[in-house]
Amino acid sequence: MPEQAVKAEPPPHAPTPKKPEKPASQVKPKEAPAKKAAPPKKAGPSGETTVRVDTARLDDIMNMVGELVLVRNRLATLRADIGEGPVAVAVSNLDVVTSDLQLAVMKTRMQPVKKVFGRFPRVVRDLARNLKKEIDLEMVGEDTDLDKNLVEALADPLVHLVRNAVDHGIELPNEREAVGKPRKGTVKLSASQEGDHIMLSIADDGKGMDPDVLRMKAIEKGIMDEEAAARLDDKECFNLIFHAGFSTKIEISDVSGRGVGMDVVKTRIAQMNGTVDVDSELGKGSLITVKLPLTLAILPTLMVVLGTQPFALPLSNVVEIFNMDESRTNTVDGQLTIRVRGRALPLFNLHDWLISDANAPRGESGGHVVVVSSGGVHIGLIVDYLIGQEEVVIKPLGALLQGLEGMAGATITGDGKIALILDVPGLMQKYAH
Repeated sequence: MPEQAVKAEPPPHAPTPKKPEKPASQVKPKEAPAKKAAPPKKAGPSGETTVRVDTARLDDIMNMVGELVLVRNRLATLRADIGEGPVAVAVSNLDVVTSDLQLAVMKTRMQPVKKVFGRFPRVVRDLARNLKKEIDLEMVGEDTDLDKNLVEALADPLVHLVRNAVDHGIELPNEREAVGKPRKGTVKLSASQEGDHIMLSIADDGKGMDPDVLRMKAIEKGIMDEEAAARLDDKECFNLIFHAGFSTKIEISDVSGRGVGMDVVKTRIAQMNGTVDVDSELGKGSLITVKLPLTLAILPTLMVVLGTQPFALPLSNVVEIFNMDESRTNTVDGQLTIRVRGRALPLFNLHDWLISDANAPRGESGGHVVVVSSGGVHIGLIVDYLIGQEEVVIKPLGALLQGLEGMAGATITGDGKIALILDVPGLMQKYAH
């Protein structure tokens, strides 16, 4: 028995000295569980920092802010009659708070442009492969925020503009090498915010556009005669690409040559109260710039009066304003024109277009001239009186007036009257031949 006890004890006591070594070796593995103390950091995000909100609710809030803006405009008009005092100060404070609230609500509807930009690398890669071209796509300003509705509406026009740059702009690698350019072309897509507008640009370092070729195509397709085409400057020639049915491609493919696309792009962007500008240099490349408002809900306008009726002109279309001076007017080919810095602008009387009452009062001294732009074309509109700049909330026209050419909607002015918001491209298309 004692022998068994002696023999039995050494084996169990032999591993026991090694057990203190294991805790020593296990000190480091036990530090790993210490890393498990990091998950409390994950507990931070689990305290929700974002809330999912139905877009319909955001639209309702935006509509209510729009109504508040109308009330603010009304109070601002009344303040002028009240004069200085505590009420005027309170109205001024309300003006500031309303502007801040309007901006905050607009930001809740904002989304980054990269939601649209994200599809372009694949579009360019697939198209370059089909056309046997080598192209680099550069994207700048993807974090620029834009109204959710505009982001969705921009997708198709931008896809067409990028496809256009790849197909029409960038040359084949051998052609690029022959003129001393790198084999790989570049298409640059950029977005930036400038004041209350978003600027989007699509630039390429391709062959550019030849104004003379564009003039010949315009004559060939019957868009204008030779004399009218000869009078076009380079900028006006570039804007010919927005005419329906216009294409410089000889072969028709599934990508281009059918003459559809650019006119649709221009129409879509005009519906968003935006503008498209084209610039190009032969052999160097082209640049297409799209200018859009930050939001579609509230529109900065120039308020004018025709007779006794107020109208609103979107500020995005207004270029300049000056007093009417009949000594600067001439009639050319039956069209009244006015000289502005050495250039003749077509001149139209907005009163004659929109006011049917022959006894309605007209502006003193001939009124004022508002120069407006649409698709690169400038014309002068004579108005009777100017009220000034005002932010308005666009209300859709009723069922009877829906689709009326030249009218974008209606609004309530600061003095409580109803003003029609003019659609400048629609007006030009209907009246300014």
